[in-house]
Amino acid sequence: MPFAGPGAVFAFNGEVYRADGQVPEGGFDEARWASEPDAAAAVDGMYAVVGGPPDGTLRAVRDPLGIKPLYLRESPDGVAVASEVGPLVDVFGRAPVRLAAFAQFLLSGRRVVDGGSFFEGIRAVGPGERLTLRDGRVTQSVLTRPAPRAPGIPEAAELRTALETAVDRMLLTDRRVGLAVSGGLDSTLVARLLARRGIRDLPTVSVLPQDTGDGVRDLSDLGLSDDVIGTWQHRSTSFGPADLLAGLPDAVRSLGEPVAMSSLPMYRALAKLARAAGITVLLVGEGADELFAGYHRYRPLYAGAFTDPVDFYLPYERLELVTALLGEDACAAATGALRRAIGRSREAAAQRHGVEPTVVDVVREHEYEHSLEPLLRRTDHLLMAEGIEGRTPFLHGGVPELARRYPARSLVRGSQTKAVLREAFADLLPPSYRVQPKLPFRAPVRQWLRGGLLPRVDRTLADATESLHQRLGVRPSGMLLLRERLAAGDAVASTLAFALLSTVEWLHWLDDSAARSEVPVSA
Repeated sequence: MPFAGPGAVFAFNGEVYRADGQVPEGGFDEARWASEPDAAAAVDGMYAVVGGPPDGTLRAVRDPLGIKPLYLRESPDGVAVASEVGPLVDVFGRAPVRLAAFAQFLLSGRRVVDGGSFFEGIRAVGPGERLTLRDGRVTQSVLTRPAPRAPGIPEAAELRTALETAVDRMLLTDRRVGLAVSGGLDSTLVARLLARRGIRDLPTVSVLPQDTGDGVRDLSDLGLSDDVIGTWQHRSTSFGPADLLAGLPDAVRSLGEPVAMSSLPMYRALAKLARAAGITVLLVGEGADELFAGYHRYRPLYAGAFTDPVDFYLPYERLELVTALLGEDACAAATGALRRAIGRSREAAAQRHGVEPTVVDVVREHEYEHSLEPLLRRTDHLLMAEGIEGRTPFLHGGVPELARRYPARSLVRGSQTKAVLREAFADLLPPSYRVQPKLPFRAPVRQWLRGGLLPRVDRTLADATESLHQRLGVRPSGMLLLRERLAAGDAVASTLAFALLSTVEWLHWLDDSAARSEVPVSA
């Protein structure tokens, strides 16, 4: 293994569950395995590792799915890496804010799509990327090439074995393990597999957002009758409109960037609840929706409603309102960045499939980096802020590789999403789960922001209009239009209003951090 001799050093964040069929002995052993050139194929784990020999060369590696975060800052003064954005913002002087990145975020509603971040010179190390650092600069960057899709459609038994293997690996710890349950298919399936393993006295946690039907008040709500589950200790916490705004500042500070995900404050509440329950390792269901097409928005896509992936990601109504907010030039540049990102996903899909990819193939490839990876960063940052390690059974044990082998027709059938999961585990779940629709883990912002929160939200947006204009180029006329449409209950205006509320909190965080470091904030 590289760097195995005397004087080798590593900084390691994560877990390696299996390495070439072995269980690594501990942190140093795990780090060495994760640093292997062929780690993507030989290692099952989540990791971000930086290490090297005594000669000053460092290698930085991130796991292939981006489960563990890693950020890089390059500057004429040197190069730095960290597991969070915050420490990098001032390491070589204050990093300027990227206006182009803000436009991409507002347009896509997800993240910066060009591979950068909200700061000049700072970016997330890509999932599966391997960097070589020497003499204060990046001398090499290698991305993991998409593996060719294995032939054949997996049998149900293969999928069951893989997920059961993953759950077993998640239990390799001497710390207190807990489970986040929502009442949906994914977490309920993991609950059943844990119960079949005789795991007793398991702490479980759930967030109960008002007006959605999501969440679990009592484990009997899962419809599972099991003596083992009867020994589990469940905690839940309600989450309402006031909690959404109250939790936003700390959640944005934990992530270090604005977000459009209304689930961010909800995840903060989940993390606090898990900590109160004494949990230090929390099993979560992240990844199942991207792997097995679980979101409702996939249904028209899989039914053939789109001939261009850009149309799937950029509905006209959003484009129109973002253009009003940012102007045609900024919006056109952001749209171009989205098209180029989808082009890269098209190339990766073609390499994986060996033929010209379909629209669904391109979107499936794009979702790994532009939907799943941001969710994983959310999970890691907000759980780790409470000292909790999140573990993701659906992303281990060979499950992702099997999921890629399923054709589109297997994943979505009519109105039913995640069809192969429902069928493979039908005998373990109550009958209702065979048809139960997906309840997304998010706040109903349209309903909440047009209700009792509207006066407060409108005042915040009005007060922030000048600052958003001066610092990020947001047009006052566009803000006025947004506020008018928000008051009328427009759904797109609601999602954009939440994104701008998180942006306001992000600017406050920048001001506070600048004051602490006595560095003026770049306009």
